Amino acid sequence: MHISTRGIVLHKTKYSETSIIANVFTRSSGMQSFIVKGAYAKCKRSTLALLENLSIVDLTFDDNGRDVKYLHDISLHYSYQLLPFDMVRRALSIFYNEMIYKILREYQADAQLYDFVESSLLQLDAPDTVLTDVHLHFLVDLSKIMGFAPVDNYSEMRRFFSVDESCFVHEYFDYPTFLAEEASQYLCQLMRGEQVSPLPVKQVRSELLEGLIRYFEAHNEQIHRIESVEILSRILS
Repeated sequence: MHISTRGIVLHKTKYSETSIIANVFTRSSGMQSFIVKGAYAKCKRSTLALLENLSIVDLTFDDNGRDVKYLHDISLHYSYQLLPFDMVRRALSIFYNEMIYKILREYQADAQLYDFVESSLLQLDAPDTVLTDVHLHFLVDLSKIMGFAPVDNYSEMRRFFSVDESCFVHEYFDYPTFLAEEASQYLCQLMRGEQVSPLPVKQVRSELLEGLIRYFEAHNEQIHRIESVEILSRILS
């Protein structure tokens, strides 16, 4: 079956001296793997450039039921204006890329999820985006779309978030799977889509980021360690 769709390049690996395999999250067919023969030849340099991580592309291929397919055609759907040239945006994009690739490695077609990921990347490229906590909004919204959002039961009696319980609890323990009061309140505000101003201090934002990653690790076996977090935390300090 001949398929034309949009896709986001998430990963590529060298397959041979002249070929690569690209992993692309497509809108119509979920995660797909494509082999590009002669990728390093002069005539294919433009194709290789299109397969940079997080490129948003239009592509055509035959769905032959095989794990690895051949691309018939590929072209750029959107050209980033700021993301490749801004250090903070670049660090955020690397973090997004790692999270998305690990979560969606074997994901089936989901147009709503695809649209969310694409719009999140476009938001990173927008000049008016507040970059300080955009990644926290991204993780909270991603958990909702994937069906394992934390339970919104925050109250005066339940002021501490427990990763293990996936909800807010009345008692705090000094364990990595608990968020302290400020970070828990911040999580609640993000979950409810509330405007947070002024933003919490870096320590609270970092605590929430670490807590959300642990939460994703608990709900998705593909995630073991997010290597880009350390760099992201340094750049956002």
